[in-house]
Amino acid sequence: MNIVETEKIKKILIMQLKPFGDVLLTTAYFQELSKRFPAAKIDFLVKKPYHQILDHNPYINKLLLAENVKGIAYTLDRIKIIKKVRKEHYDLIIDQQNGTGTGQISFFSGAKYRIGYADGKWRFAHNVHAQRGPLRYSGSRKFDILSPLGITEVKYELFFHVKAESKHKIKTWFQEVNIAKDNTIVFSPGSPVKRKKWDKKCYAILADKILQNTDYNVVFLWAPKELEDVKEIMSLMKEKAILALPTSFNECAAFIADCKALVCNDGGVNHLAVATKTPTLAIFGNTSPHVWSPASVFKTHHHLYNEEFDSSDDATFGIDPNEAYQELIKILQNDKIIQSSDIIDL
Repeated sequence: MNIVETEKIKKILIMQLKPFGDVLLTTAYFQELSKRFPAAKIDFLVKKPYHQILDHNPYINKLLLAENVKGIAYTLDRIKIIKKVRKEHYDLIIDQQNGTGTGQISFFSGAKYRIGYADGKWRFAHNVHAQRGPLRYSGSRKFDILSPLGITEVKYELFFHVKAESKHKIKTWFQEVNIAKDNTIVFSPGSPVKRKKWDKKCYAILADKILQNTDYNVVFLWAPKELEDVKEIMSLMKEKAILALPTSFNECAAFIADCKALVCNDGGVNHLAVATKTPTLAIFGNTSPHVWSPASVFKTHHHLYNEEFDSSDDATFGIDPNEAYQELIKILQNDKIIQSSDIIDL
């Protein structure tokens, strides 16, 4: 089946179980999907704790939550989810994840239309197949699955709701440490993927150069498993940076929202900065910026990448901290964030 009778679509389920970054990137097409089906209710199936990304999303009617479990518990939860999906009587399922789990749910959903990718492992579970478009930023590529619905990529934004309590907590912390957010550059050097992490010494040198040559504060943001890395970077520094308070993902968004810039690796925080409209400089090593950097779509987002450098066993990625510093200063200047008098000769 290739033709979707769109006028009969009244209830839609999008499935993207995880991770944080991909769930956030899926919000790129919510507005356009809602425009195409203004009378339809749009639900979203996602695992805990990734559902936090969709809190207060204006285009989502209801969240269906799957547990983040393994083994027998996973099987039991999958059966529970399938029963719940069948009970909802969806007209259309959009299997954004195209994995084994979502394929199973799609196959047994009872939905008249089940969209997945033509090259997907579980393509037999879908009766409407989308073709993947050209390689480009992943937020843009999310639109590809909507092609059978006559929806193509348009100018878009990523949506993330920052809670009032998160804003208050971060505002209070900045007051307590007596620094201003609009005079702060945030470093987020962690990643759950080791090969994505720029060398600690490089981060330390870059942070020192900012503190030595500008009036900006440098604050290190971290997730629970990243604290030791951050402490090591700060121990390598000559100047005194500031360690941020522990934050949830929502509080992380509140933290970076009004800061002058974010320096980070390739990862979810980089995409979160798109939603908060925070200028970024992302350092890429073993992953493709063509696919994962928002720079090609959003003008305030930038990256450094040395494609000729073999970074498989060298965490510097062939990117010198001096190069990163010059690029950061250029970003701030181009975005009219600092006055030209603040820029020094390099």
